[in-house]
Amino acid sequence: MSTSATSSAPARSRVGTPAPSLVRREVQALRAVAVVGVLLFHLWPQRLTGGYVGVDVFFVVSGFLITDHLVRDHIARGRIALARFWARRAQRLLPASLLVLLVTAIGVYLWVPLTRWPHFGADIIASAFYVQNWAMASQAVDYMAQSNATSPVQHFWTLGVEEQFYIVWPIALIAAVGVAARIGQRASSWFAGTIGALTLASFVYSVVFTQTAPDIAYYSTFTRAWEFGAGALLALLLRRRPRPFGEAIATVASWAGFAAIAAAMFFFTAATPFPSYTAALPVLGTVMVIAAGAPRGRLAPTKIISLRPVQFVGDVSYGVYLWHWPIIVLLPFITGHPLSTAECLAVAAASIALGWLSKRLVEDPWRRNPWLGGGRPRRALWSALTGMAVVTLTAVPLAIATVPPAPRTPTAPEACWGAMAMTDPADCGPADEVPLVSNVHSFSGDLPSDDVKACEITVELATYRRCEVVEAPATGTTVALVGDSHATRWVESFSRAASQEGWGLSTFLVSGCPLVSTDPIGGVWGYDPVGAQLCPVPTAAVIDEITADPSITDVVLTNRTRLYITDDTADHPLAATSVATTIRALQAAGKNVIVLPDHPEVRGIPILGGSGAIDCLSTKSAAECWMPRSEADFKDPMRMASSETSAPVVDMTDLFCDAERCLWQIGGLAVYTDDNHLTRSFAASLAPPLAERLITAGVGTRRSPITP
Repeated sequence: MSTSATSSAPARSRVGTPAPSLVRREVQALRAVAVVGVLLFHLWPQRLTGGYVGVDVFFVVSGFLITDHLVRDHIARGRIALARFWARRAQRLLPASLLVLLVTAIGVYLWVPLTRWPHFGADIIASAFYVQNWAMASQAVDYMAQSNATSPVQHFWTLGVEEQFYIVWPIALIAAVGVAARIGQRASSWFAGTIGALTLASFVYSVVFTQTAPDIAYYSTFTRAWEFGAGALLALLLRRRPRPFGEAIATVASWAGFAAIAAAMFFFTAATPFPSYTAALPVLGTVMVIAAGAPRGRLAPTKIISLRPVQFVGDVSYGVYLWHWPIIVLLPFITGHPLSTAECLAVAAASIALGWLSKRLVEDPWRRNPWLGGGRPRRALWSALTGMAVVTLTAVPLAIATVPPAPRTPTAPEACWGAMAMTDPADCGPADEVPLVSNVHSFSGDLPSDDVKACEITVELATYRRCEVVEAPATGTTVALVGDSHATRWVESFSRAASQEGWGLSTFLVSGCPLVSTDPIGGVWGYDPVGAQLCPVPTAAVIDEITADPSITDVVLTNRTRLYITDDTADHPLAATSVATTIRALQAAGKNVIVLPDHPEVRGIPILGGSGAIDCLSTKSAAECWMPRSEADFKDPMRMASSETSAPVVDMTDLFCDAERCLWQIGGLAVYTDDNHLTRSFAASLAPPLAERLITAGVGTRRSPITP
C-alpha cells in the first residue's frame, strides 16, 4: 500500500528537474476511508460486514499512482528506470513493514503458546518476502489448516499482492515500450493496449475463478490485478485530460464514488462472491472519486475530504494498516480474554498513534535518507534485503519449533483415562482434575493416523473414497461411518469398537460435506457456494453405493452439523427434511441407520481465532477451560430427522459435559486439537461406551440379506 499521493503532474522540463507535485486530497481521503473501513471490519465484523473492500480501494489507488509515476518517468527519461523504481518502492514501504514483522515475532515469542509458533513463524517469513497471499491461498485449500489460529500477520497478504504488482507491472510496460519501438508506433498507445488487455483478462479470470475456487481467488494476485489495472487506465486517461468533468458532474461523480464504496462496506458480507464482478462497485467508486478530483462546487465533498483529521488519517493509513492487526490478534493472548468494546476502541486509537509514529520516525526518515537516495538504487535494495534477512532469522526458530510428540494411546482402556473418567466419577474424582498424561502442546499433533487421513476426501474434489478400516466378517455386521472431518476424528473410536465386537467398519469421509442431503440445497458447505454446488455429487454416490451393498448392515451418520446451519431454523441449508429423506432411502434398502449427533465445540474461547482447547490449557488451568453446558445445545436437524424416521440416536454428550459444564480436558487428555476436532487419544477413550450404545441402537441385531 503505497504511501505516495502525488498528483498526475506535468512532465519534467529536463532530466533531473522534478515536475511540480501536489498531494491529492481526494486520494488521501480515499486512503482514510479504506483504512477506517478495514479497521472497523476487523474490530466489529458483524457491524461493518463489507469493510474488507477497503483493500480494493487501496489497490485502485496504487494502480493509479504507480502507473502515473512510471509513465512520467518514461516521458522524462525516455525509458523506465526499473532498478530505480524498485529501490524507491523498497525505500518507501519496507522499513515500516519489516519493523512490524520484527516486533510481531518478538510478541509471538513472549505471549503465544508453543503450538502456534510454527504457523506464525512461517507466516512471518512469508510476509517478509511478500508471498503471504500465496501462503493464505495454500491454507485455504487445506481443510485442516482452516482451524489454525488467526495469524497476526495474515493481513500482509495485501502487501504481497501489491509488491508482486510492483515487480511485474513495470516489466509489462517496458515490454510494451519495446514492442512499440520495434514497429515504430507511439509508446502511449501500447501502454493503453497492454494495460487494457491485462485488466480485462484479470477481470474475466476473477469472475470465473471466484465461482470455482473462492478461497484461493480471494488471495490471488491474478484475480486482483484488474483492480490495479482500473487505476492504471485512469492514470492514462487523466494524462490526456486532467479534468475530464465539469464542476457539476465532478461533484456528482465524487459523491457517487464515495457512496458506492460505502454501500459495499455496509451491504457486502462474507457470503458476497469476491473479488468477482461484485468488486466492481468499490473499484468503480474509487475511480470516480479520483477522476472527479477535488471539485470546487458549493455542494462538492471537497470541504469534508479536506478536513485535517481526514487528511491526517489518510497520511498515516499505511502505518495504521500495518500495526492494527497484530495488536488485535496478540492482545487476547496477553489478557486471556476476548477484546471488550473499550479495548477495541483502545486498539483503534493505538493503531492510529502507531501509524503516526511509524510515519514520523521510520517511513519519512528512511525515505529521505540521502545515503539511500542520490541515484544509488543498489543501496536501497541491499538495505531492504538486509532487513528481510533480519526478520527471517528472527522468525526461523518460531517456524521450526518442535511441538512435543503426540501422547501414547494405550491399546486397552485404562481407569480414569479420557472419557473413562466421566463414566466413573466416584473413583476418578472431577474428570478435569486428572493430570495430563503428556505435555499439553503435544495434543495439537494428536491426529488420526496417516491411513485414516488418507481416507478423507475434500469436498472440492466432488468425489469420495471408501476405506475398509476393519475387515468385514464373512457374514454378520458391517458398519458404515458416513460424514465429514468430524466423522474422521471418530474413526479411532469406531475401529476399536468394531474390533472389540467383531464388526466390519467401512468409512465414507468427505471433509466439508455432511453427506446426508441428496438435495442440492444452497449453502450446504457453511456459506461456501462451491461446497454447496459440489457436496450433492459425492453424497448421491455414497448413498447409492451403500444402498446397493448388502454387506453393509448398519449406517452411522455424523458430521459437524453446526457448520451447515443458519440461525434461522426455517432456512437451514442442512434441513431436517433432507436428512430424513436420506435416512429413509437407506432404511428402504434394509439398513439400520443411526444418528450420532455432533459433539460440543469449543465456544467462548478467550484466544481470538485460537486453536481452542490447547491454547486455553497452555495458558490457564483446566478449571478455567470449559464452557457452560447450555452452549452445547442447538436446534439440531440431525436429531429432528431421527425423530421423523424413528432412527435411533447415539448421544455421547454426557462424556463431554457434566450437568453444568462442557470440559476441554477430561481424564488427563485434551479433548480437542483445535476448537472443534477431537484428539485421537480422546476418541480412543470413547470406544467402550460407544460400543455399548451402538449395540443398544441395534448394531449387530438387525440384518440385511447377504448375497453370495
